[in-house]
Amino acid sequence: MYNFLTDLNALNPETLKFLATVVKSIASLIGIVITAFLGKFLAGVWLSARDRQDKEVEWRNHAIELTKLDLDRKIKIRPEGSTKPLRPSILDFLANYRDLQELGEKSPKELYLKIERSRIIKPTAANSSPEAISQTRKTPAKLAPLLEALKSTFRL
Repeated sequence: MYNFLTDLNALNPETLKFLATVVKSIASLIGIVITAFLGKFLAGVWLSARDRQDKEVEWRNHAIELTKLDLDRKIKIRPEGSTKPLRPSILDFLANYRDLQELGEKSPKELYLKIERSRIIKPTAANSSPEAISQTRKTPAKLAPLLEALKSTFRL
């Protein structure tokens, strides 16, 4: 360190001013780069959180619309004098919302195949009557509008 200071002392004043200017500009550039990276990182975190919230709002709105359509369909196809209670719409909403959240992670085709594979029980020869078919389905009310929307939207 002492030798370095002695070497600097031996330089003429113009050279020292030039070296000081170079060091200041390099320090400024390093500061700008660090600030840019930190700004990009913080903005990225903030924007990803905002995007996630926007997706949640969009999923919620779509789930509400699907639930309204499904309830309307249930009311229209319900027999005139039926006293059997309808499935609560909140269950349909939650199912639609869950499916839309999964659509954020999977492709439409993967989601369609998963719904078809894991949530719909296909009738066999032993239970092919209309009553048996309606009883073997796990969740017929929530799947019909969602599956139709997926089919029509993504041409599955």
